[in-house]
Amino acid sequence: MNIINKDHHSELIKILSELIETIVIMRKEEKDYVLAQNESEAREWISFLKEHKDKEELKSLEDEISNRFFFKFDVQIGNSELDNRRTELMKIYIIKSNDFLK
Repeated sequence: MNIINKDHHSELIKILSELIETIVIMRKEEKDYVLAQNESEAREWISFLKEHKDKEELKSLEDEISNRFFFKFDVQIGNSELDNRRTELMKIYIIKSNDFLK
């Protein structure tokens, strides 16, 4: 088993936690189905991330998040700082995960 560094694992969890917090705040302001779907997926991702530390398994999570981001998440839901933050957090996660899992 090739295990991710504990600090890197914690950093990825922190990024997804912030993503969820951002989506929750956005959902208070906007009742958008895409946001509800984004929140549900992000909660599944963080649950998986918290339970797994093997780099191969986490690489599959990174691939799933990348696919969702490029085909769903990067759709602008609103023209707000929160929406910009939501998309930025996805980019940060993908970049850091890719770097940490090498």
